[in-house]
Amino acid sequence: MGKRKTYMDDGDDSSDEESGRINFNITDHDLQEEMEGFSGFQRKRRHRNDSSEEEEEEENVPRVSLGFGKAFQPAKSQQPETPTKKESSMKRPTMAAPDLNFGQFNVHSNAFGQKMLEKMGWKVGQGLGASGEGIVNPIEAKQRPSGVGIGFGGFDERTKQAKIDAKLRKGKPLSDEEDEEGKQTRPKREAWKSKGQQKKQRKPKTVYKTAAEIIAEAEATQLPPAQQKVLDMTGPGIREVNLADIKGSESPTVWETTTRLPELRHNLQLIVDLAKSDLENLSREKQNTSFEMNTLQEELNTIGKNIERDREQLRKVERIKEIAVDLERISKDALATGAYEIGNITALFGEKFDVLEKEFAMDIKTMNLDALVVSVWAPVLKYKSMHWNVLENPSWGVLDIKRWKKLLLSNDDDEAEWGWVKRGPTKQLVCTPYETMMNTIWLSKVRSAINNQWDIHDPDPLIQLMDEWEPVLPRFIFENIIYQLILPKISRAVENWNPKTDEIMIHTWIHPWLSILKPWRLNDLLTTIRQKLSTVLRQWHPSDESALHIILPWKDIWTGEQIEQFVLRSILPKLTNTLRDEFEVNPRDQQLEPLIWCLSWKDLIPQTVLGQLLENEFFNKWHHVLFQWLLLDITQVNYDEICEWYLWWRKIFDSYGLDTNKWVMQGFKHGLDLMNKALHDKKI
Repeated sequence: MGKRKTYMDDGDDSSDEESGRINFNITDHDLQEEMEGFSGFQRKRRHRNDSSEEEEEEENVPRVSLGFGKAFQPAKSQQPETPTKKESSMKRPTMAAPDLNFGQFNVHSNAFGQKMLEKMGWKVGQGLGASGEGIVNPIEAKQRPSGVGIGFGGFDERTKQAKIDAKLRKGKPLSDEEDEEGKQTRPKREAWKSKGQQKKQRKPKTVYKTAAEIIAEAEATQLPPAQQKVLDMTGPGIREVNLADIKGSESPTVWETTTRLPELRHNLQLIVDLAKSDLENLSREKQNTSFEMNTLQEELNTIGKNIERDREQLRKVERIKEIAVDLERISKDALATGAYEIGNITALFGEKFDVLEKEFAMDIKTMNLDALVVSVWAPVLKYKSMHWNVLENPSWGVLDIKRWKKLLLSNDDDEAEWGWVKRGPTKQLVCTPYETMMNTIWLSKVRSAINNQWDIHDPDPLIQLMDEWEPVLPRFIFENIIYQLILPKISRAVENWNPKTDEIMIHTWIHPWLSILKPWRLNDLLTTIRQKLSTVLRQWHPSDESALHIILPWKDIWTGEQIEQFVLRSILPKLTNTLRDEFEVNPRDQQLEPLIWCLSWKDLIPQTVLGQLLENEFFNKWHHVLFQWLLLDITQVNYDEICEWYLWWRKIFDSYGLDTNKWVMQGFKHGLDLMNKALHDKKI
């Protein structure tokens, strides 16, 4: 060891200590050592014709290289010479490999130690511990190269056997090589034996990427140009930084900083980084160009579609222009020949309208074809309406409008299409050509007929008009007729109606409107009618049946609560007074008119109220007469007559459908009990 030349600087510093300048002179010896350090290359040693077996073994032992100029030699089996104190202080100590007989020497040569272990239960070839679960082999030491720190370059301090034992303790599976080696070492259990020379660790081969691979990786991870923005927020303000200007965050490793020629390596790294940056910029530029090409291609396709659409639109416009010329010609010919007097739109323009409906069904709204249709329709409608009698022929023209309704657009079509009213910001609606035509021509004629010709007591012609025109009329025109023309006239008639003097029943000219106007529109009118009837009934007597004929038709129109309140307030007090003051139970000369007047209201009076009325005002009197009759002397009482009298009253109430009324049945049952008690000589 004393003859071996030792390099203290380890090749890390190439500066000239005497002059302080950097020396870049590189000798062949430096290049040779550099090659040996990086690639593991070893000079072939000349084999001498020496008969010594030990020297041949020394030459054949592989040299271990970790990237330094010197390769490490394995320790020899003989004891090394003891260096002097001066040499020990100058040279770095190295750990020698254990001798092959090291374990045997420790156990068999030292009798005292062996005796001590045997007294504690140890036997030769077994593990330590009371039950032999301890280690058999001694703790193996792995030689670390001189000048290398702990964990340098990924150097693992553990031996192969230690790795296998660690995996077994954690329950991890072993590889085939490890399992085979463990099988060879474990069954032998030979304690304190050296594992032999470690195999040479080969340095991983450096693989360099080509330019094509770098471009492919950059394209795979490259984001679109719009997303390649980096905001630097490390300073006091926020600034945008180009990706090409960002310095890589990878710091040099210990291996890179401790190898030879750092200046050359630094310059080479700069060249590599610049080349990589150029490649990334070219890749980015290529990708941007590709994006631009795709965008331009999409714009080109869009322009082509727009051109084709415009051509198709131009063809449609030319076709519509031809149809418009034909419609104008037909309109002028009809005016000249007097065909306007017939007013049949389908006969005049049906052929051209059919072409518009079939070929341009999707373009009616976008190309305003409804305006073209109305332009030839309106003159015919205006001419015909001058001679149209609305009340005599209310359905004129409705068939033509129903036939060509697809060509006559309205603002109500959107609601009909969606099935519900769109909610959102209210915007001002503009009348369509069809709505304008119906509002200015058709509605003017209808308004004049309602105000000047229509009789309120003859609602049928106007009801027919509203019923047939409702599906095709714009909603605002239909509501305008109801609220501006029909309801005001009906309201005035109801105000002038007198139930005492009016010969025509009010329900005959109010009820027909229920299908068109609906009860919720007539709610105010119905309230006025009930008030008028209540006022008249203050002086009414139940003998006057006209009140029943006037009120009974409103049973299904008024609500149950309204009927009950009206009867309790206006009818029931009159019936109670009549039964109390004018009705008497007289078996000899029975007068039924007051009772019949009251029973005729059974369909309007609730069953509970009617039963209580009969219980209080009829059965009290009836039970009293029956009781007095049964109290007569037995010689004067004819029970057959009493029985016939009882059955006669039952038939009267049964004829009015009161045999199911609870209070009526209880009243007759009480009378029957009185008769049974009197018949069996019991006290009643």
